[in-house]
Amino acid sequence: MGTPEKKRRLVEDIGEASVSTPPPSRPPLKKRFTGTFQVPQAAPSTSPTIVKELQHVVAKQRSPSPPIVISENLDDYTKDELMQHMRLAKDGVTQKEKTYESVKDNYLSKETRQGLFRIDWGLIQAEIVFMAKILIGAELPEPSELPHRNLSIDQQKDWSYRNQLALKEIGTKSLTRLESWSQQADLIQRKYRLEDDIMLKRVIVSDWLKTEIQDLHTSYKRGQQVMIELQKSLDSLLEQMNLVKGNVKMATIEVTSAAERLDDCVQELALACKRQDRNKSQLVAALGYGGLGDLAERPTETDNTMKEETKQIQPKKEGIEESTVSASMAEQAIKTQFEEHKLILASREKEFENLKRDRQLLLRDEERLLSMFTMGEDRLLETEYVKTLKLSIEHYRDRCYHLEQRRTDIEREMDKISASRQQLVEQVKSEKMAQGTTMEAEMRRLEGDLNRIRGQRDHFQLLVEEQKIKEGRERESQEKIISFANQGKTRIASLETRINRLKAEQEMAGPFAKEANTFNELKSNLSHLNILLSSLEMIEKRTTPMHLSSLTALEQQLGKWKSNTLIEEFDSISNETQKSNLMIEFLEKNEGHLLEEIDRVAGIYDRLEEQQNKKVFDLAQKRDQALKLQAEKSKYAQTFASLISAKERQIAAVSSLRMTKEKQQELIRQLEEKEKSLELQVHEKENEIRKLYKTIEEDKTDLEDISHLCEDYRISIDQNEIMLIELQKMLKEKTRLLDEEKRLQDQTEENYEKMKKKWDKISQGDNPAEQQLIDECEELRALLKCSTCRQRFRTHILTRCMHTFCKNCIDARLETRQRRCPTCSEPFGANDVKNFYL
Repeated sequence: MGTPEKKRRLVEDIGEASVSTPPPSRPPLKKRFTGTFQVPQAAPSTSPTIVKELQHVVAKQRSPSPPIVISENLDDYTKDELMQHMRLAKDGVTQKEKTYESVKDNYLSKETRQGLFRIDWGLIQAEIVFMAKILIGAELPEPSELPHRNLSIDQQKDWSYRNQLALKEIGTKSLTRLESWSQQADLIQRKYRLEDDIMLKRVIVSDWLKTEIQDLHTSYKRGQQVMIELQKSLDSLLEQMNLVKGNVKMATIEVTSAAERLDDCVQELALACKRQDRNKSQLVAALGYGGLGDLAERPTETDNTMKEETKQIQPKKEGIEESTVSASMAEQAIKTQFEEHKLILASREKEFENLKRDRQLLLRDEERLLSMFTMGEDRLLETEYVKTLKLSIEHYRDRCYHLEQRRTDIEREMDKISASRQQLVEQVKSEKMAQGTTMEAEMRRLEGDLNRIRGQRDHFQLLVEEQKIKEGRERESQEKIISFANQGKTRIASLETRINRLKAEQEMAGPFAKEANTFNELKSNLSHLNILLSSLEMIEKRTTPMHLSSLTALEQQLGKWKSNTLIEEFDSISNETQKSNLMIEFLEKNEGHLLEEIDRVAGIYDRLEEQQNKKVFDLAQKRDQALKLQAEKSKYAQTFASLISAKERQIAAVSSLRMTKEKQQELIRQLEEKEKSLELQVHEKENEIRKLYKTIEEDKTDLEDISHLCEDYRISIDQNEIMLIELQKMLKEKTRLLDEEKRLQDQTEENYEKMKKKWDKISQGDNPAEQQLIDECEELRALLKCSTCRQRFRTHILTRCMHTFCKNCIDARLETRQRRCPTCSEPFGANDVKNFYL
């Protein structure tokens, strides 16, 4: 608390920025209207130099200028100037206070933001480290916490560099782990795609699943360890929070005690002010009656202090007293005394304001400390940690709900899949039956088509062979006919030469020689015609059955074939048969004619013999014979023309037969192409059948895969249900353990009370040896009790690790399938538990 001298010095210093002082207030009610005198108002006498200086200061506040020297003598200033200076100082102080409050608010907001940032950064680091610890089993560098304000820039840079290196190392390790996992998954997927055998695919998938399950188990164990560490850190933080709460409570108690002391001080000050007011009222009353001696006769402690305080002000007021020469000495004394009391009141009011301000500052500090060290429920709910915890709780609740919905959806999907699988099986069976029936019908049809095509092929081969045989025969017959024609031609040429020779001989020999030559020639012609007749009979005998057989075969083929091309071919063959029949008829006619000619030539030969027996030279007969020979010659010339026409007809028939042969060859080629196309169709059908068999096998394998997947899904669902049951059991176990911990806590509190009582007894003078024996008994009893529940005695032993527990704890472990030793975590079975007796 400031002294009056200090307060007065602050009022006197005009150029110094100090705490603002309000204008002099009115006197209290007791001092109002107590005197009959009037205080004359002093006319303001402002010196022009001071006014100019003030104007210069106001005008040049913001512009850089050399420092203005202001006089510290209060006698040089008037009351208005002092009041103006006080107002300016008060405005400056209020502005400074506002800036101070804004800076303070900014500082507090910055501190809160920094605290939230520290919490968020710590949570992010904890999440990164948690993820890395779960993914990677190796030891990881722990990133340091966020530095405080008292670190330098180099230290902060060093911290950021170390933290960055640690986070980078953690991130690279986790990223390499994830990359290796993704590469392994891609490699397994590539192997799975490249493999064709289903068993190898299953082996690959099963090995991959085993490795993944092992990795998940290891990561689960690491996660459990990390959770245990986090639980330990959480417990330590809770302990620290409890300590901080205790410290805050102590601080609040101290602050409340300080506030109470401050209130007491304020009350004492108020009482002092009241006493001072009473003293002042007596002084004013004495001055009103005009008696100044009372003040000197009854000096009080407050008057002495006031006098001592006003000793410094009186010399400064001498200039004012000299300016007011017209006033009397009494009025001057009253005025000076009144001014002194005003200054004293102003200083006291300043002290009260300072005390109030200090009280407000203390209250603010108290609130700030409470806000810093005690976080209310609203503040706790507003923190990011609580928000993240709420979000994680909501996330896990939504996750559980989602998993439950997913389980129901999977069950529905499994039902749908089983129903669809049953439908698929039924469809596959029906499709198999339909495909089997269709395949059997198609196979029968294809077999019938194959048999029909094979029969047609054999028939066509027979026809081709027959046609080849026919062509060979026709070729032979044509060759024979050509040879016969050539022989006839040569014979005709020889006959012509012979006739010419005979003519020449006849001319040389006379009339009878000519007849002899003609006779010989006719004889040779007759023999030649006999040969021709026999050859033609042989040709007729050979060709007629062949044509008849071909006619029947063609009629049968015409009955089989129903296409227009076959009918046209049949028409052409029928035309050819008609032509051949005409040839046969022509040859038959020629045969009769030739026979007649032979008979006639034989008759001529007989007549020639008769003529030889008759007269040698009978001119009349010779002339008749010559005429007859000429007629026969003309007749033979006509017969030769008919033979030539017959030859031409034979050649035309041969050409027509060749054309038919070519047509038949074209038909055979077309039939062969048709046969090839049919064979290709047969091969295509066989390939389609193979593809159908292959697709059926693939569908079977797909069905087997789907069934295996369904089994896997069912197994996974069963495992999830088992895990859910285990989690429920674990939850029950955890709740049971929590209850046991609470019970143990109560038991420890009871033990603590007992020990406290024992200690009190010991401290009161009991025998320490007895207490030592009691302690040893308690220790031995604790050794005999189970190390898990610490209530029941040890009755069973685990032969795997030779640790002993009570029956209830081991039964609980066997029921919840947590078959690991609580002491060493060694797995055990029901057969490893043995009973023993102490």
